[in-house]
Amino acid sequence: MIFSLAAGSALLITAVLGVWQHNVTMEKMMGGMGVWQHNIMMERMMGGATNMMVWITLPLIIAAATLIILPVTLYLLGMGQTGGIAGLTDEEKAVVDYLTRSGGMSEQREIARALGLSRLKTHRLISSLRRREVVTVEPRGRTNLVKLKNNIQKAN
Repeated sequence: MIFSLAAGSALLITAVLGVWQHNVTMEKMMGGMGVWQHNIMMERMMGGATNMMVWITLPLIIAAATLIILPVTLYLLGMGQTGGIAGLTDEEKAVVDYLTRSGGMSEQREIARALGLSRLKTHRLISSLRRREVVTVEPRGRTNLVKLKNNIQKAN
């Protein structure tokens, strides 16, 4: 996503600088005649043809906008799932969804049983969610009590 934003921004800057450079150069070449006066004169000479710089830069601007807007939109759409937590695996999403359905907390062995996961796999998923600060874990006897953080619980 970062690369796409950087590429789109660079392309947009290139298009804008290209138009600016063209206008400055044309103004110098035309002996102080303004760019807009030049365009009117060229339209008369060419029988109504429009400014060619528009047709050169318009595809660049469209490509730049696509490179900037598309990844941001996809990222924001992905955050709409699972309470705005981007980057979760399907299994992590399943754990968060189960905790949401269970009132925001459940014992770790119940999560494993309900989702059909091994104890080790469940432990790894919970550890990953804890590192991302999605859940808190409290030891409870021979298992753990897993709780969704308040901001995650409210978002779901």
